Amino acid sequence: MLGLSGDEGFLQTIALVLFIGICLACQSTENGKAQASVVSVPDLGFRYTPPAGLTDKTSPSSREARNHAGSYTGKAAEVILDMSSDDADADQNWHQLWMFIFPRANLAGLDDAAAEAKMNAALASPRSIALGKPQTVARGGRNFLVSEFEQKEAPLVKHARIFTAVCKGQLVSFVLVSNSADQVSAMEQSLNSLNFPGR
Repeated sequence: MLGLSGDEGFLQTIALVLFIGICLACQSTENGKAQASVVSVPDLGFRYTPPAGLTDKTSPSSREARNHAGSYTGKAAEVILDMSSDDADADQNWHQLWMFIFPRANLAGLDDAAAEAKMNAALASPRSIALGKPQTVARGGRNFLVSEFEQKEAPLVKHARIFTAVCKGQLVSFVLVSNSADQVSAMEQSLNSLNFPGR
C-alpha cells in the first residue's frame, strides 16, 4: 500500500507544524529586533534609530519615563535611553549614547539657545573641557545646539558631543561619548534618522 501509515503521517504532520512554528518565530524575532531598534518618544512626537552594534541598557523606569516624556516635571535631567558598546570604558573602542529630557520651564529665565547651552554644559563631565563655541545644526528638520567636550584620562582622551533641542516643552539631549573621536562622528550619523512627523 502506498502512502504513510497513521503514525508516520501524524509524526510528519507534527514535524511540519513545528518547522513552520520555528520559521514564524524566527521571523517574529527578526521583526522584533527591527522594531526594537527604532526608539519612539510618542509624547514628544519623534522617532530615532540608534547606531547598530550598541547594547540597550535602558532601565525599566527610564523606558517608562520615555513613554510619558511630555509630562516630566522633575528638577533633574532624566535619562530615557542608555546604550553602549560592550567594551570596558577604558577600551579604545568604547562608545556610549544617552538621551535625556529636562523640562524647558525649569529654565524659564533663559531664551532657547541659552537654555540648550546650559543643558549641554550640565550634561558634560565636570572635568571636561569645552572645545570651541556651541553650533546650531539641523537634524530631522529641527535645530539642535551642539557642544563638544574633551576629558583627558591618560593615556586616553574621552570625546563628547552633546545635541540639545526644545521639543514640546522639554529639552531633549543626545549625549555621544567615546574614547575615539571617529566613533563619536559615526554615532552622530544616527541623528540623521530623527523623524519629527508633525513638522
